[in-house]
Amino acid sequence: MFKRILPALGLLVLAPLVGEYLLGNIAINALPVIIGLIPLYGGGALLIREVARRWRLGWPGIILLGLAYAVIEEGLLTRSLFDPDYVGLRLLDYGFIPALGIGAYWTVFVLAIHGVWSIAVPISMVEAGSRRPDTPWLGRAGLTGAAVLFVLGGAVPMALAPAGYPLSAAQIAWTLITAVTLITAAFLSARFRRPLLPAAPAGPWTVFAITIAAGLAFWHPSLLAMAGIKLESIVPAWITVGFYLALYATMTLLVLRWSRRTGWGPWHRFALSAAGLVTYAWHGFPQPPSFPAPAHVDLMGNAVFALAALGLLAFVVVRLRRTAPPP
Repeated sequence: MFKRILPALGLLVLAPLVGEYLLGNIAINALPVIIGLIPLYGGGALLIREVARRWRLGWPGIILLGLAYAVIEEGLLTRSLFDPDYVGLRLLDYGFIPALGIGAYWTVFVLAIHGVWSIAVPISMVEAGSRRPDTPWLGRAGLTGAAVLFVLGGAVPMALAPAGYPLSAAQIAWTLITAVTLITAAFLSARFRRPLLPAAPAGPWTVFAITIAAGLAFWHPSLLAMAGIKLESIVPAWITVGFYLALYATMTLLVLRWSRRTGWGPWHRFALSAAGLVTYAWHGFPQPPSFPAPAHVDLMGNAVFALAALGLLAFVVVRLRRTAPPP
């Protein structure tokens, strides 16, 4: 029984560790905060994974559900999509759209962060090390428990939000409509699967290298910041937004093309998630933590989490070799 639910427990913990700590957003001296993050991040990732596997939505469904999660978290819970002075960072100023009350850059940026790294990467990593990667891990009671856990996790930021930015009825409505649309698209996506093509995809190392390059492109604002350059001071917002949309479209088309070929398998999926994990591992070092931490503590924590990520990759490689020979 315990072995059967062990992957689910691992996902509960891994999702917030990747989503906040490996990212560098929370330093190691605030590790106890993970107790409050497990219900939201872990509960959300586990709920999405179980729904997708129970209803056979595949990876397109997981990504779409992950985007719906991102819309709910950033639109209704933290409200960063609408709060012009969220934690004093003025996230919406760059590419602000007055008619919608959102920042174009922040919206396309943060939704990808949650959809890919907070949800898809942890799910893929745990599944790669699991003996049952494509089947549900939980029964009906477990699925209900994951849903309750996610709701409870969302209740905390909802309870704290009234002291911050109040949402209008229109903002709430459009956020819910967008989330429901993405959820509906996730279930409909299973009906549009094409037959596999009798051809070999790119090798796992090629997939890994291209995804690493995409990660560097995604986080280029952090690379510029390391050089003392602010992105918004040198590039107009709409050029940046267009760049991100082109990046998303390119990677989506590449992965869809690769995954439609008969040679696509566990090692290719692992290459994608491994690249995502390595991307967060290096990004944690230039990322300033949200909670105050001495510089040496922050650096030590980044090193610990990066080494832990490499250890996780090694563990998954060993597990994969037992179930799926490398291509």
